[in-house]
Parts: sequence; C-alpha cells; structure tokens
Amino acid sequence: MIAQGTIVGHRYRIIDLVGTGGMAHVYRAVNLSSRKVVAIKVLKDEYRNDAEFLRRFEREARAVLHLSHENIVRAFDVGETDGLPYIVLEFVDGRTLKDILDENGPMPARIAVALVVQVLDALGAAHAAGIIHRDVKPQNVIVMQSGKVKLMDFGIAREVDANTVTFAGSTVLGSVHYLSPEQAKGLPVTEGSDLYSAGIMLYEMLTGRVPFDGDSSVAIALKHISDIPVPPIELTNKVSPALNDVILRALNKDVTRRYSSASDMSAHLRRALKEPAGDFARFIPAAKPQPQKKPPSSKKTHGAIKIGLTVGALILALVGVFFVLRDVYQNESSDFELVPTLVDRSVEESKQRAENFGFTFEIQDYENSNTVASGDVILQTPEGGVKARRGSTIFGIVSLGPAAPKVPNLIGLSPDEARHTLEETGLALGNVSYRISEVAIGYVCEQSLPPETETKNGQSIDIVISASSETTFDMPYAMDLPVNLILDQLRIASFNNIFVRYAESNIVEDGVVYLQDPLPGTQVLPEVPVTLTVCGKPNYPFTSDIAFNLDVDNSGTKVFAAVLEAYNGLTYYRILFETTLEKGEKVPISFTATSDVEGMREVVLFSDGAVVKRQDFTFAAKES
Repeated sequence: MIAQGTIVGHRYRIIDLVGTGGMAHVYRAVNLSSRKVVAIKVLKDEYRNDAEFLRRFEREARAVLHLSHENIVRAFDVGETDGLPYIVLEFVDGRTLKDILDENGPMPARIAVALVVQVLDALGAAHAAGIIHRDVKPQNVIVMQSGKVKLMDFGIAREVDANTVTFAGSTVLGSVHYLSPEQAKGLPVTEGSDLYSAGIMLYEMLTGRVPFDGDSSVAIALKHISDIPVPPIELTNKVSPALNDVILRALNKDVTRRYSSASDMSAHLRRALKEPAGDFARFIPAAKPQPQKKPPSSKKTHGAIKIGLTVGALILALVGVFFVLRDVYQNESSDFELVPTLVDRSVEESKQRAENFGFTFEIQDYENSNTVASGDVILQTPEGGVKARRGSTIFGIVSLGPAAPKVPNLIGLSPDEARHTLEETGLALGNVSYRISEVAIGYVCEQSLPPETETKNGQSIDIVISASSETTFDMPYAMDLPVNLILDQLRIASFNNIFVRYAESNIVEDGVVYLQDPLPGTQVLPEVPVTLTVCGKPNYPFTSDIAFNLDVDNSGTKVFAAVLEAYNGLTYYRILFETTLEKGEKVPISFTATSDVEGMREVVLFSDGAVVKRQDFTFAAKES
C-alpha cells in the first residue's frame, strides 16, 4: 500500500485509496504540475514477480493509452514506483453499475438501454482500434451522476488478431457469469465475444439475475456452452418482444448469428424502444432449398371422372352455403356479446376482464403516453360497448409511459433561454461554467450531453457560457496553502459564492486546503461556486442539535447544511453536514453543529446546490 502524501513518479501526490480490484489498488492523486485530480492504478505487491499479471498490467497500459473515447476511462501516463508498474487514469466520480444493481435491483428498459448503448459505443471504439475488452461486466462500468457511462479495466484485453484463449480447465480469465461460449471453450475471441457479454449484462439489468448460474466456475462456463437462456420476456414485463429479440440474438451460441458490430447492436436497441413489437431483430437463417415438385402427369383425366368431380363440388358448395347461413342466424341470436371497456386498465386486469366477458386479450403494440400510466391500455379494438363474437380477440395498445426526453440544442442560447428550454423538455439546468470561445459572449458554447440524446426526466444538463478575457480569469491555485490566504485571494478577486468544508487528512497540516473545486486554471466568473476542502476540524465551543424534514424528488440528491461566516470582509458558507438522500416525502435530516459564537444563528439547507430551507437555531455551550 502507498501512504497518503507519497509522491509517485515525481509528479503525482497520493491523496487516498479509493478502491481495490483483483490485481491492483486504485488511488486518488493530484498532478503537481497541472493540479488536476487523477486516478493511479498500481499493481498489488504480491504480483510483482508474477509474469502473467505483469503481462496483463502491461497489456492494459498499452490498450488504454491508444484509446480515446468519451465512454472509456482515459489514460494519461504509465510508470513504475518501488518496482511496481502503475497507470495514471482519468479520475471518474461515479458508481459502478454493479453497485447500482445491487442497491436498486432491475431498472426500467429505457434506462438500461441508455446505459448499455454507451457501453457499446465504447466497445465500438475499442474494436475499431483493434482491441477486444474480454471482461465486459457491471463491475467494469462506471455510471456518473450525469448519466454518462465509462468503461474501464482493459486488464485482459487483447488485439483483435491475437490468437488467445481465456478458459482452460478451471482457470478463467474474465468473470465467468459474463463469459462468451467461445471463451468458455478456450477458442480465440472476437468482437462478438464482447457483444455476448454486453447482452448478458443487459439481461441482468432488466431481470435482476444473470441467465446462467451454478456451484462452480466450470459449471457456469459449461452452461454458456450448452444451455439456452430463459427469454427475459418470460421473467419481467419490462422487456418488450423487440428488446427480447435483441438480447437473445446477442446471446446466440453461434458467434456468426450474433450482431456483426457494436454499432449494429446499438442501433437495434434504440429501435426496440421505438418499435417494441417489431420483429426486426430476429435472426432468420437462410431458407433451405425446397425439393422440386414432380411435373403433372400428361395423361388426360377420364371424362366421366371430370363430370363426377364437378357434380360433387356443386353439392359441397350448396351444403356449405346452408351451414354458413345457419351459423349467421345462430350467431346473431346467441354468439355475440358486448365488448368490455379495457382502456386505463392494466394488462393483467384487461386479460381477466376480457375472459370474464368471453373474450381474449392480446397486446397489439406499445406506445408512449403522457396521460395513461405505463403498463395500462391506451386504445382497444374493438371498442368497449360494441358487440363482437364471443371468443374473439380484443387487441390493445399498451402505454410505455411518457417518452424519454431528448436533449435540446442549447448552443447559441442565453442562460435564461437554456434554462427555459430544458424545463419545457422535462430536464433541468445543471452547472454553469465559462470559457473563451468563438460563440458570442454571454451565450451557450458547450453542453454536457449532445443534442438529440435520449435521457430521463429531470436529468441535469451542464452548460458552458462563452466569455471574454475581460470577464473571466483563471481559477487560482488553492491546494497546499492556508485557507485564510486563499480567502484573501478570493476576496480580492470579488468571489461571492464560497463554501468551506473541513475534513480530516494526513496529507497536509490543519488549516491547509487540500482539494478545490473548480480546479486551478479553470476559466471562471466571480459568481461561480467555489468549494475549498480544508484539513482539520474546528474545535468550536458552542453546539446545536439541527433537524430538518425535506421532500426529496429524486434518489441520489446531494444535500448539505451550512452557516454564513465572515473573514476579513469576505462572507462564505461553512459546511456543517452533508449527505446523499433517496427519494421520499419528509425525509428526516439531523446532526449536531458547532459554532464559534453563542446564540441564534441561521442554518441554510442546500439541495443539489440550491437553497431550499432557512431556519434559526440556538447554539449553546457544550455540556461538560
């Protein structure tokens, strides 16, 4: 393990350990030259003499250094510290898809597809660069708060033309639950192997379970080779027929019957959301040639036989007319029934109600609806109240709920126009930053998600406003400096939206800033929020028990409470408490706060950066 504060490669100072994987530790660090926060992946000490792990680590370094894509964790540098190789990576603030699934279970189809499509975009870029990942699984997918996905851990990746195997006996490279049949057989991998793993991952995201499980790695691997997965549509109603077809095609045992590329699979996933009842994703093998029919006999049919056949046909026709007329008469009197109204009822309720009236119910199609709840019937044919033959089928169109909003084009809009446009679309304005650009000053020059991207209701979109060198300046460097000195610099620069957080750290001395947001050198305006993380914990003599109740609209909402402080003519917020809350009504928040002055003080509650409550609390001396 590397101690906090250690300088690695003469450029990176270790801040803390953020994770441990199968073969490496991952540390958060700061680049001392650029002042950017990075992640450093260091091979574990026990593998320093293991040739296989050293090769795998070197392979990952070679793979990621040659990959540049927004959905792949970027690599900046490689090196060696104390005889152990390391890779310097982009620091991604998010959670693994595995953690999200463990906590929340299966997810809605639109969200699952939106995430997997980004994984496929990453795989497409890797495949185009000649790299096969070979270990696609939820543990290797990071989901950021913005909804952006990052694929990581190319530790067992190989070049497309490499003759490599991944399973032999009881040794498995890659996670066996997501292993392709050819990997399980020890055959060379292809791009289709990654697509199979992506299909397994999507199966789990929608159903809450992997298709194959067992008592041992070998048992699971054998199931990948021989067993047919239970169609996900049989496990959950979240899976439409079209989406079911896409998943099963990706999971075909025969790699030639899977998708030929990540982009093809991605296109079918997007199409499945728009055409949930479509059959476009089914793999249709080439038709077998049919044996030729024997040519008809050249002998003429005997005249008497012809006459007999003609008379028989006439008799059958007359008998048929008799039965048809009789059926029509009887049906008019007894075989017709009033059709029940199924609109606004669930599929299960519609099936039961149709059966009670002597009909059957069948889903004809799925459509988005802003007025009918997801899973309920929007329209039916025939309509309720008319008569139809008893035993016939009532066809229904079922609601998918509101359509996933698409990100509008915000480039060229003013901040107010951007906010209004996002709110009309069902989205929200996120962080606003500034930089010099060719777009007119004061208007949006960049947005965090590209136009036409399908996302979820309430998603925050960050924007960048075009500014000039006269209105913006570089964010000053604050780390490793006393907080009082930084506050003076911010006061001189007219900053007016400052937050100070205190936290214990072994990196620097008490009272010294060791993290800052925005990062040094970022183009900013004086009103941009600035957060300084300071080492230590103030030992103030007065305390107060604070309690709030807050309605939380979205899970993952970041909440913090603060009091206004003053220093040398500058006012700033000192953060008292912070947490992340799940969705709910009147969610309780309670903590004990400290103060350097006695008496009544206003405590301000922030939710996702916005003030939501202000309340006065009395601070008194601590009880001895």
